[in-house]
Amino acid sequence: MTLFGIRPAQGVRLTNIFATPWHVTDDAEAAPPGDRPRLGRPETYFTGSATPRVLHRLALDQRTIEFADWDRPLAGARLWLFAVPSTQIVAVLSLDLECELADTVDLLEDCFYADLKIDGRPLEAVTAELAGTTGGFFPERHQLAFAAQLPAADSNGIVQRVIYRGDLPNRDEFSTITYPSELNRRPETTAAVSPYVSVLCGQPDYVEDGIFLSAVQGVASAARLREIRSVAYQAVEAFRGRDRAQQDTRDRRRSLASLTSQLGDLELDLSYSVEATADLGMLVPSLRVAGYHDALYETMGLVGKAENVARMLERLERAIRAELTTIESLERRADEDRQLRWSVAIGFVSAVAVPVTLVLTFFGVNAQEVDVRVSMFDGRYWGIYWLTAAIVVTGVVASLGLYLRQRHTMRRDRR
Repeated sequence: MTLFGIRPAQGVRLTNIFATPWHVTDDAEAAPPGDRPRLGRPETYFTGSATPRVLHRLALDQRTIEFADWDRPLAGARLWLFAVPSTQIVAVLSLDLECELADTVDLLEDCFYADLKIDGRPLEAVTAELAGTTGGFFPERHQLAFAAQLPAADSNGIVQRVIYRGDLPNRDEFSTITYPSELNRRPETTAAVSPYVSVLCGQPDYVEDGIFLSAVQGVASAARLREIRSVAYQAVEAFRGRDRAQQDTRDRRRSLASLTSQLGDLELDLSYSVEATADLGMLVPSLRVAGYHDALYETMGLVGKAENVARMLERLERAIRAELTTIESLERRADEDRQLRWSVAIGFVSAVAVPVTLVLTFFGVNAQEVDVRVSMFDGRYWGIYWLTAAIVVTGVVASLGLYLRQRHTMRRDRR
């Protein structure tokens, strides 16, 4: 008995995992315990918040499922919705068949492209209704083909046929298929992992369910990585936007601060939604499950892709930091210009007001030198007026000269 029910002893179970654009809400409840994975002793390690959980399970009437090319009957069908720790929702279609694994190529092809209908409706529409939303699947997907023990003489040929959808001649040294060591250690077991299809034969039930949860997390991480990369490109376009030259420093600083905050969220999301999920061995002490998880992430290239995206974000952050430094320099120079203008204005006012005030004060005092019977415009005072005018002119010229010199120095420094 596994997560997907009883599989026929000589039958095949095809599990199709699709990434979706949907996210689980805070008030969403997990499925009842009877609908959750049965993982044997390692189940304790899969029930934490860092592993996928079941949201919905829908038993399908296999007689209402129509495929584009596959025309054989199904033994069972179920539709699942899983929520991963990053709140993404992953859709799963599991199909049970009573046939040989090598005969499922057409069905694998139909399911990979979701080229099937359930009761006359597309798979994406049925899944969206189950999730209570609208939309379709993301490009990221993975297929798991579970079967009984393969014939030793032709096991490699069957694996090649299922993964590559054909029997064309090939050279093994150029294959992307990975064979995890622990899952292939026993003579009756087979495990082959490729970027889009995994073949697992003769594995224990709890190992199959653990591998399935690993694949669910892998598909979700691949989809989230692509989303982060797409948002990073949008951030680059915003950073190099056409209105960049038209913005003043205040608006530019505000837009760069928004980009910086967005980059921080992306880096955190990349760390916890992609990079942290790459090491399942830290959570689940199972060599076979952890070995499959490592092989899946390696063949999908998730670790290398995550490093590339991390470098993109880091370089964009450095470019934004350099732009902010430039803006700070411009604002500092603007402050210096403003201070210079105020200094010149104060100097000008002082040069004009202080001498005039002194002259007026002199005529306003009750002193022996001031004759109240003589007008202040009398010729005897013209010397004082000329002296005052000379002081005013000297102050104005000095202030203007200081201003022009400082402006010349600042313009020279900006070049």
